[in-house]
Amino acid sequence: MAEKPTGSARRNVPVLASQGILSQVAWTLGSPSIVLPFLAVSLELPMFLAGALVSIRMTGSMISDIFLAHPIAAQTRKKRGIALTELGLGGCLLMALAIASTGSVTLTAIAFVVAFFLIGLIEESQSLMLSDLFGDQLKSKSRMIIRYLQLGAGGLGAIGLVLLIHEVTKEDPPFSRHSAVIAASVVFFLFSALCILGMAEARTDPASEEKSQHAGRRSLRSIVSGITDMFAEHWFRRYLVMRLPLVVVSLSVPFFALIAAEAHHASAKGLTAMIVSSASGYLVSAPLWQAVNLKSHRAVMVAGNLMVATTGIVLLAFHYAHIDHEVHLHAIALFVVSVATTGISSARKLYFLDVAPKEQRIQGAAAIKSICRLTAVALSAMLAAVAHMHEVALAIVFIVLVSIWATFACYRIVQPPNVGKSQA
Repeated sequence: MAEKPTGSARRNVPVLASQGILSQVAWTLGSPSIVLPFLAVSLELPMFLAGALVSIRMTGSMISDIFLAHPIAAQTRKKRGIALTELGLGGCLLMALAIASTGSVTLTAIAFVVAFFLIGLIEESQSLMLSDLFGDQLKSKSRMIIRYLQLGAGGLGAIGLVLLIHEVTKEDPPFSRHSAVIAASVVFFLFSALCILGMAEARTDPASEEKSQHAGRRSLRSIVSGITDMFAEHWFRRYLVMRLPLVVVSLSVPFFALIAAEAHHASAKGLTAMIVSSASGYLVSAPLWQAVNLKSHRAVMVAGNLMVATTGIVLLAFHYAHIDHEVHLHAIALFVVSVATTGISSARKLYFLDVAPKEQRIQGAAAIKSICRLTAVALSAMLAAVAHMHEVALAIVFIVLVSIWATFACYRIVQPPNVGKSQA
């Protein structure tokens, strides 16, 4: 029989739902994968730097995963930390925008590198805190409701806001239009920080909290040892063979956005179209993939990879035929890959819970995340170099080829639900 939620949990549901919606609006309007690359390209930063910002952000996330995961888990009270991370994310965007307004390309490049590194570090720290907070404060049904509200209401809110900003600033130069969108993002990060402070959080004994913090600290040697030990497990090696190609597939959103920024960064409707398409993708993906996920995780991953590959092939065909000047083409492409990667991400996480033994779940998740972060940093840097030396389209070619490979890997390795149950 399901346990009934406590009074504080019931009170926290609307607070956490509101915070999630506000944060989703902020992330969509200030997206490091879409909005900031548009700003970087419009400021004429080198294409290598614009592409390498993905690697820099992931490096920050990787450091957070390796060195901050256990200290964060040891913190028993997290709402203040989450509020500070929201303010930190808004501060990073504000700092990059303020320095970019000076007009110095060198200072702007340095500001973007620092901002993306800090965004990666703060974003992953916040994700760890939110995962723990949701697990402690909410029941499974409440977590699901909040997640769908965040994607749906947050996506709709972002679409409405960006269309309003577009109407007000459409006669302004590109930097002013992009700055208005990022400024709105900063405001919503502030609202989100204030909102989370309204959550009711249980009081803890300072002595026990300090003891748990000491217990949470781990040496680098123990972290590396925990990763290498997992390679002795057959399920881990099999899952990793399926998971690594998906690292490249996940890079489709930033690199599809980069090729759109290259073509439309000066257009009055370019950034608006990209934000609307990505927000619509999040809006559609929640009900769509929930229905498919209930039947088969493999179906979601195979379909998602095929969507990325097919969209990439169509976009490349238009690009090399020199007929990709229409902003709606890039908007549709970004919409499709946003839907696809959101579905793949949720399905692979659910599949991991199916195949990982309970006693190895935490260690296996930490090892896989560390390996995938390292791979993503290296591959995104490589693709950024290709985009700089040749063109962004060649990076898309590589993503398409790996997406096709990932389709076969997921089909062969991910087992249907009935097979998984029979072998459990």
